[in-house]
Amino acid sequence: MNSTEMENPQNHPQLSLELRGITKVFPGIVANDSVDFNLREGEIHTILGENGAGKSTLMNMIAGLFPADSGEMRVFGERVNFTNPRQAIEKSIGMVFQHFMLVKNHTVAENIILGQPGIAGLNLKDVHQQIREISERYDLFVDPEKKIQQLSVGEQQRVEIVKVLFRGARILILDEPTAVLTPQESEALYEIMQRMTNEKHSIIFITHKMKEVMALSHRITVLSRGKVMATLMKDETNPQVLADLMIGNLKAKDSLKVAEFLRKTVIVEKVEISTDSQNKKQKSGKLTVALKGIHASNDLGHPALKGISLEIRYGEILGMAGVSGNGQPELTDVLSGLRPATQGTFQFDDVMLEKPTVNKMIELGVGYIPEDRKKYGVSSGMSIADNFLLRDFRNAEFCSRQLLKQANIFDYGQKKMEEFDIRAPSAKSQVGLLSGGNMQKVILAREISRPLSLLLASQPTRGLDIHATSFIRDQICQARDCGLAVLWISEDLDELLIVADRIAVIFDGRIVGIISKEEASVSLIGQMMTGMKKNETENLVRKKENA
Repeated sequence: MNSTEMENPQNHPQLSLELRGITKVFPGIVANDSVDFNLREGEIHTILGENGAGKSTLMNMIAGLFPADSGEMRVFGERVNFTNPRQAIEKSIGMVFQHFMLVKNHTVAENIILGQPGIAGLNLKDVHQQIREISERYDLFVDPEKKIQQLSVGEQQRVEIVKVLFRGARILILDEPTAVLTPQESEALYEIMQRMTNEKHSIIFITHKMKEVMALSHRITVLSRGKVMATLMKDETNPQVLADLMIGNLKAKDSLKVAEFLRKTVIVEKVEISTDSQNKKQKSGKLTVALKGIHASNDLGHPALKGISLEIRYGEILGMAGVSGNGQPELTDVLSGLRPATQGTFQFDDVMLEKPTVNKMIELGVGYIPEDRKKYGVSSGMSIADNFLLRDFRNAEFCSRQLLKQANIFDYGQKKMEEFDIRAPSAKSQVGLLSGGNMQKVILAREISRPLSLLLASQPTRGLDIHATSFIRDQICQARDCGLAVLWISEDLDELLIVADRIAVIFDGRIVGIISKEEASVSLIGQMMTGMKKNETENLVRKKENA
């Protein structure tokens, strides 16, 4: 960002938000280092950066979750110093988090007014009317009388947006808003965002999807290691330049170098896997897993899997598409031995399994990258090195007479950190302090560094930056090329189209259909994710094309 832009806001639309020299330091880490940033009225300004670049810290300071150590923040020209979120809300700032903050057994209206000052004096009929007016004005379409548990994921996100608008937000922070949406729901959100900017709202947009960055942004600010590398108009850049800025190869304010780089760079539509593994024609091998008519219940005892039948073979990636909450966690639980099937058959290699345990599946060579990496993937209080051994702690190389060989463990940890490009001071560092991308690399290294037959990868790249995503994809695809069977569950359809050999679509605990990579498309899969059968979807697509 150049200084004249900061000093002469009259040359542009009114500034909604202005940050000057914002710095935040945590023990051992400079999270934000003299950050300058501004947001104009009626614009979508994307913040882009690797995991650990300082995006979340910066957004949390803007939203009042904690104060800056130094620097100046102005909201609509007024200098502010937030010490709690209510102060930010009072200044018209609202944040929509990636993980929704909703009470599921309460209604939409009850969730929207929860925590409001003077809640006891609010007339619920008036609240319903206000919600309907906001919904109509921004095409948000939420029913104030419905309970949250009755709503789809996309509808729940609309409730979160209505909630901040109801509280008077004119500056909205959207954190990875399309991470859990179908393509159709994402398209609807894009239109809502455009409608809001037309109404002079300002949006700070956090996303790792380069396609969204280039489609929606007015301006893009790139952070790297807590510093602003550049702020560019969308038309002045392309995905390759942005990726290079993110890792610090292109220096912050060297506009001549940016321009020169742009002249020499071919614009790319999306970032591909860095090796040629996606171009290899996979010939699926011996059958690894065969499920027939599998039923299972969720944690509340309700039916979650309702007759799942599928096969996975050595040397293939079976992708699984579906909106979150349609049985994916229960399926991986069954395959990993965490949850018993109540009905159906489970064949692994040539063996029919009866209620297998977690230890049994580990012995058979099943690796698991869970959806919630921090809660289920690592032991946060332990070191990186110790986390590598969670599956292998009885190995004689690391344990003798029930005593751990600490020197061997940490030597192994350092070796794996180098091999998987895990960035931390040492293998003795606490794994819970790592960024999301580095934590995911620890899990991946642990799982694929031992003999495996099947890898269960549930949302393995969700919330990761472009480089960590590419690395994780590349490593799993290379393992597939060496004969590993992979079940890859993702809500990112572009990702599945890149990595998967076949794609199964799950809806309401059932497999709607399984399609080959060649016949798959975002449109076809997106329609199937709503529950339509493959042939019904193809007929609908033909009708639209002929209309």
